[in-house]
Amino acid sequence: MRNQKGITLIALVITIIVLLILAGVSIAMLTGQNGILTRTNEAKEDTAIAEVVERINMELNAVYADALAGRTTFDSTYVSDINDNLDGKASAVLTSANRITITGTGEYSSYTGYVDSSTDPVTIDPADMPS
Repeated sequence: MRNQKGITLIALVITIIVLLILAGVSIAMLTGQNGILTRTNEAKEDTAIAEVVERINMELNAVYADALAGRTTFDSTYVSDINDNLDGKASAVLTSANRITITGTGEYSSYTGYVDSSTDPVTIDPADMPS
């Protein structure tokens, strides 16, 4: 008998089949309804919404702090400064001399909150984070 070294055809076929199975599983993990790419896009959208809501609430808290410090009325210049800070992702509106409402713009329009300095104590209703 000769001493033969090398790989058999059966071993090569089995190796190729195993590699194909691994490739199929990897592709299924990347794509699909619950794949990594889909979940990444969902996380990106959730992060954008949370950023807008957080920005709205930060501005509302600044207005609330001003109201607690004694500012009882607001004017258009004050609202304009708030709008500058919101960078177009939300807009502040002076609904009365004592109340400022901030609402998200575009696809974020369902997120809103307000500060009312006419009440005692001052009322704040922050925008709710999505669940």
